[in-house]
Amino acid sequence: MSQKQFDDLRKLHSTFEYRKYEMRTEDGELFIRFRFSIPGLRDFMPEWRFPLGDREVSVNDPILKSLVFSLGLVETISYYKTVCPEKVVIKCGSLTAAQKDWWRKLYYNGLGEFLYRNGITVSRDRLVRFECTTTTEEAVTLHDERSYSGCLVPVGGGKDSVVSLELLKGEDITTYVVNENATATNVIEKCSHKKGVYTAKRTLDPQVIRMNEEGYMNGHIPISAVFAFSSVIAAYLTGFKYIALSNETSANESTVPGTNINHQYSKSFEFEEDFDEYLSALTDSDIHYFSLLRPFTEVQIAGVFAHRGSDYFSVFRSCNRGSKKGIWCCGCPKCLFVYIILSPFLDEKKLTEIFGEKLLDKESLDEDFRELTGLDENKPFECVGTRSEVLSCLTDYIKKGNKSRLTDRYEKEILAFEAAPVSGLLGEWCDDNCVPEEFKPRLKEALAELS
Repeated sequence: MSQKQFDDLRKLHSTFEYRKYEMRTEDGELFIRFRFSIPGLRDFMPEWRFPLGDREVSVNDPILKSLVFSLGLVETISYYKTVCPEKVVIKCGSLTAAQKDWWRKLYYNGLGEFLYRNGITVSRDRLVRFECTTTTEEAVTLHDERSYSGCLVPVGGGKDSVVSLELLKGEDITTYVVNENATATNVIEKCSHKKGVYTAKRTLDPQVIRMNEEGYMNGHIPISAVFAFSSVIAAYLTGFKYIALSNETSANESTVPGTNINHQYSKSFEFEEDFDEYLSALTDSDIHYFSLLRPFTEVQIAGVFAHRGSDYFSVFRSCNRGSKKGIWCCGCPKCLFVYIILSPFLDEKKLTEIFGEKLLDKESLDEDFRELTGLDENKPFECVGTRSEVLSCLTDYIKKGNKSRLTDRYEKEILAFEAAPVSGLLGEWCDDNCVPEEFKPRLKEALAELS
């Protein structure tokens, strides 16, 4: 991809249309279909299905309609990025000026990695503008008198969601998954204290896959933002008060140093705050979206996982490539990162047992190792922790007398960073969080167990 292709496609296709959303109830589910179009090129009809639970649902419910409309807006990003039109025309709803700014920010920051990796330079103001066929000057906050309780816990199947499940033991928790995969299923089955399992289904329009194959633009989208809007619909349909994410403070670090380009933008605290602000303007429903692990760093999560999560050692998988099959691919930066971040807390025998091989001996992971440690400029475009955490864990590994091909090769450079000792990192606490006060003692108790 290139700047020229970006510019040429925008000239040919200047408009993206969000035409409508349709809802109906069938077979105990809420069925949603969106209709998008790049006029003269392709039409798209992605779909969602949400189990309804025991609550009565009306497709004319104004709060539900507002939430579904918003889910459609975030879904547009997957299709918009194929040609990146200058204008998104919304024909089935309206946005205030402030809301248009909100969506411009999400598009720009959420597509930051996409633009960077495709060699595209464009300002936030020029990337996209939103036009609505109906106008509104002020947002109307819809009143919700219903009561909510319990926790909906999104589960991807990695160590982070395991830690959240364990920290919430004793609470009324139900797991939340979008599209079942082997890893999430295996972790959920191990969680004996859950009260239920809620699974939504998201279906991409196959036209977008065909466009990728035909050479139209492709790349990373802020998928966690899509899941955020979907989780609120799930909570609204089933009556859950808390949506407890498992995003840590380490997710705030940029992937490309000196920029705002962050693979994990929609997992960052900045997005979490923005999302809460946007949601509160839609409805006063007593639904709270927050990350339970935001006060923690990745190394602290690894410590809590090693201490409390032994039942999950055989089933958790923090590997995007292998998650659908429930395996570690052992060839990606995410696998290597998890191996490193767990190394202060689990011995090499246990690590090798979990992963199936000693990842720090793999020549094929040399480049990933350099990127994770900061020896190369950019971090891997994966959900990984900070460079300083990685260096602390590797320094700990070396000073304990452990040997491996990669640490031996770069020992001098690693030790030259004089990274903070892991023991000093375990007591940290990030105050930039939205964790309800009632849950904070659980987090602090878990940290105290590590000291």
